[in-house]
Amino acid sequence: MSIHNRHCQSPALVYFYRQFRHGRPKRTKVRKLMHAYEKIRAEMLHRITRQIWPAGGNLPHEEQLAAEFGVARGTIRRAMADLVQQGIIVRRRKAGSKVASRIAHSSTLTIPIVRHEIIDSGADYGYELLSAEKGGNALDKTGHFKGAPLFHICCLHLSDGRPYQFEDRLINLDAVPDAAETNFDNKSPNEWLVEKVPYSAVGTVLRAEAADSTQARHLKIRKGYPLFVIERQTHLDILPVTLVKMSHPADLFSITTQTGVFD
Repeated sequence: MSIHNRHCQSPALVYFYRQFRHGRPKRTKVRKLMHAYEKIRAEMLHRITRQIWPAGGNLPHEEQLAAEFGVARGTIRRAMADLVQQGIIVRRRKAGSKVASRIAHSSTLTIPIVRHEIIDSGADYGYELLSAEKGGNALDKTGHFKGAPLFHICCLHLSDGRPYQFEDRLINLDAVPDAAETNFDNKSPNEWLVEKVPYSAVGTVLRAEAADSTQARHLKIRKGYPLFVIERQTHLDILPVTLVKMSHPADLFSITTQTGVFD
């Protein structure tokens, strides 16, 4: 899978991520090269990625955060500003701020839950977990995750008993540590990630290809059968969250997008 990495790297957060990869510092204070608002912003992102502040949950009030970090409320607002702009945090007048449950993007292509797609088509949904490997067995052949610990999951989505999608996914355990302890026997990583993990950037590639032997075996088609493939990467600020390849028999899959209202 080869998808262009388009995330924005602020120097302060790149520093934090590098420190974070080798074990989070015991204290929230970071070296003097970071301004106070950058330290706080990095800590906020840490709490969101670790689901200390879960998706959809309310954040502490600005006064509480200002007291915790020993800064003025204006510094807290500045720390939040980029996360608000990216849609990671949602500000609500008089109601405080919360972590976004699902980030809204201007693209007409969003991240759907496959189970909902199949049920909405009128078919019965089925799911099979094929494999789940962590550590050295979860190899990053793309180089996209730069040595971060990974969780490699392969699963199958079925429509009326027929294979509909073969999902081949890498999850960055630095970004989503809770995934390491999650049982995907009954719920797909697609659905779990959409429900649990916010994201600020999405890259999607759509293409046709011929089924290789692995795809053919799981989708119960012949090798060389035409497939419709979606490759997608998501990021939360500088952190790559997941990279997935979703393969469908071409005769079972279509995409419809719409802007505006049609009579």
